[in-house]
Amino acid sequence: MGSAHVMGSARDGRVRRPVPLKAETMFLACEGADLAYEERGTGDPLLLIHGSGAEAATWDGVSGGLAAAGHRVIAYDRRGYGASAHPPVRDHRRHVADAVAVLERVAGSPATVVGWSAGGNIALALAVARPDLVRRLILVEPPLHGTRLATPAMLAAVARAKWCQLRGRPEEGAAHFFRWAAGPSFDAAPAGERNRLLAHARVVLAELDPHPYGVMFEHLPLRRISGIRLPVTFLIGANSDPLFRLAHRRLVRAVPAIRSEVIPGAGHLVHLDAPEAFTAAVLRATAPAAPPVLPHDRTVPPYVQKDQGAS
Repeated sequence: MGSAHVMGSARDGRVRRPVPLKAETMFLACEGADLAYEERGTGDPLLLIHGSGAEAATWDGVSGGLAAAGHRVIAYDRRGYGASAHPPVRDHRRHVADAVAVLERVAGSPATVVGWSAGGNIALALAVARPDLVRRLILVEPPLHGTRLATPAMLAAVARAKWCQLRGRPEEGAAHFFRWAAGPSFDAAPAGERNRLLAHARVVLAELDPHPYGVMFEHLPLRRISGIRLPVTFLIGANSDPLFRLAHRRLVRAVPAIRSEVIPGAGHLVHLDAPEAFTAAVLRATAPAAPPVLPHDRTVPPYVQKDQGAS
């Protein structure tokens, strides 16, 4: 992508400004924040929503391939992350409203929405609230209802993170959380990605605070999710923490028709651990007639095989 340059104001509050990023970045004025976003390619819109700690740049290794396959790829920095300057957001209904604004004013038509981690929870809530804006949904390990599904390992990681926060060591605290969520993938990730994750330590720790509309989307009931009538694909790394398998099972109970694919060799940082396999899985999900993942498919672990037949 080209280097950033200055352009004047556009309709709907969209403004281009010079920013220290590799690609041209535009801004969408949205209720107290300027949301930074980038576009690549032409074709049907495909919106990428990143997880906690990351920013739009996390998709750089896969957005080019998705664009080359005929998608207009839109990636944005969630409010409080990257160039979308804003205090930490604990009420995640705000993030859903921001995604609505990006779809209405940037995409301009129903889009395939890909949400990773907390971005997957946002994408799921978006599909429930505004199905008219979502053509299909691709969820990448969303920790849906993660508080009620919490494993001992997750509780220990959050406790360590908050203890470090209280002692004035937010980056150390965030690193504890990321090493639980991503496992070995966190330390193996490119230095730039690790630095971006740790640079957002205070935002991530704020999101871990208890809140009735918090990051785990405990406020989104399964009965509303069960009303989703658009195609849904769930991508999960073969090496990911058991919590994400529990979330997968929970979603399949609500949406039995969900497609599920396991990405070999990947942990929670699926798109970074296995970018080619991730891109291929997204393209399969966006094909005109997405192929089913059959219960006898040996690439699908037993817990997914069982869930695919759940009702």
